[in-house]
Amino acid sequence: MAAFTAVAMTDGTTYATAVAQEWEKVYFSRNIPGCAFALLLGNLYYAWQCGRLGNKEERTDVTAQPYGINTTGVYITLYAINLEALISAGFLNLPSAGATDADIRTAAVNAADHAWKVSVAANFLLGIFEMLGAFFGESIRKAAPAAAFYAPMVGVGFVYLGFVPMLNIAAEPMVCLIPLLIVFNGFFGGVRYHIFRKLTFPIGLLAILAAAIAGWSGGCAREAGTLGATKYGYTLQYFDSTRVTCTGTSQAEAQRAWDTYAFQDNVLSGAIFVGLGGFSEIGSFITTLFLVGVVGFVGTMSCVESASAAGDDYPMAETMIVDGLGTCIGALCGSFYSTTVYIGHPIHKSLGARRGYSLFNGILYFILLLSGVFAALYQSLPECASGAILVFVGLILGRQAFEETPPRHYPALLLSLFPYLCNWAKLGNTNEGIQMMGQGGGMMFSVVLTWLFCLCIDRDFKKAAVLSFAAIWLSLFGFFASHNAANDTVPPTKGNEKIGFYGKEDHEYNNGWRWAISWTVATLFFAAHVSMQKIGLVQGPLEPKFSAVVPFVEKS
Repeated sequence: MAAFTAVAMTDGTTYATAVAQEWEKVYFSRNIPGCAFALLLGNLYYAWQCGRLGNKEERTDVTAQPYGINTTGVYITLYAINLEALISAGFLNLPSAGATDADIRTAAVNAADHAWKVSVAANFLLGIFEMLGAFFGESIRKAAPAAAFYAPMVGVGFVYLGFVPMLNIAAEPMVCLIPLLIVFNGFFGGVRYHIFRKLTFPIGLLAILAAAIAGWSGGCAREAGTLGATKYGYTLQYFDSTRVTCTGTSQAEAQRAWDTYAFQDNVLSGAIFVGLGGFSEIGSFITTLFLVGVVGFVGTMSCVESASAAGDDYPMAETMIVDGLGTCIGALCGSFYSTTVYIGHPIHKSLGARRGYSLFNGILYFILLLSGVFAALYQSLPECASGAILVFVGLILGRQAFEETPPRHYPALLLSLFPYLCNWAKLGNTNEGIQMMGQGGGMMFSVVLTWLFCLCIDRDFKKAAVLSFAAIWLSLFGFFASHNAANDTVPPTKGNEKIGFYGKEDHEYNNGWRWAISWTVATLFFAAHVSMQKIGLVQGPLEPKFSAVVPFVEKS
């Protein structure tokens, strides 16, 4: 949602703002509720499928296949189809010079509606392609090299799931650094945060909670009108103060989302079966849709194989048909998000899940998405609350692509990143995280963060605490993410771009102190982990000869 809003408003015109506002309405009142039906029916079916297998084999330890939004497919279609459709629709409905406010609003409504119809029609066709995998998937899989199928996965994973959220994390370290470190520790280092005996705190939920606490405590709040607030584009009021804050931490905006979308009678208004009217406009997207469909059913094959290896042998063709059918049902109800079984059956099984979790997921998704509460939830969580988890998903997708590809084809996989980087750059993105990460060629940020990531994977928290402590001083003296770029404004506001010492500047745009505070918290964070290791609450460091793997992510 943020990507569409940002791109739609790049020219700062009233029309662009109106298009962004109307697209938000379409997104929360048609797309999200439409997803509710797909997720409910899919999860109910896979729960039933689980029971059928258990009865057939007379077992009680059968686990349902997890089913949800097709993350890889969504991120490909989001930028390659949905955003392109919105931009094209914006130009097609461009109001004439001298148009009244009413004319501008009407044009914006038409633009958003047109883009939505194209997106929904494309999603329906994608569902058809997914179902075709039941008949042609294996033949296509044998004909093409693995790298060709995994190119979209590694491209989307690296650029849009890994790189883009990492920019947002770098832009707001006081809110986002600790959630990222929690993800590093939990998902890559295998750390488990115990609540009581074997009961542990879910890593993703803990990261989200940490970001929410920091964000609502004012971690990204800035005085309205200052250079920092202006450059970051913050306009949302922070409680009743004179400060502005980032998305997901504004009480007024969360209240507006609740009042506008929660339990309103306009949910799915003009959505059921209407979206297919965009079929005449999707010709240029068919190639992309076919590739996404192929990637989708190849991923489904891997997920079913993974479930079989864990002891639950589900029909391959049936699963592909259900995945595609779920996507089509969602499209008929107004959604442009595809659905699929996803990575994770073995971990659900290892945790003792059966079919009840699938029933619970389906019902919970249905209530949350159809009621309109999701919009308020979106405005109640900082962007990096999920961003840290997306970085994990992006890195895992990249790792998976390399694991499934012969080593001789690694250069081809790396080559596949270039078009996705170009697509991202083509959107004209301006992000303060780039300024943070790119200073001095990006060398110091790269070295420190990579070093720290390795220490998290190895659970060597003593060294991680020492490195974080050193980073405090690197930040204070401008060696780490000092955010001083070339001085191109009058009066001067920034220093020269170089690694070195910078004097204190009389404005809020110098963010070295923010990183110093963030690294101070990180030092305490790792010191606490050292103490927990000593009393046995957290696993000890890995042996040097041991190669750590993500504990619960199976090949898919």
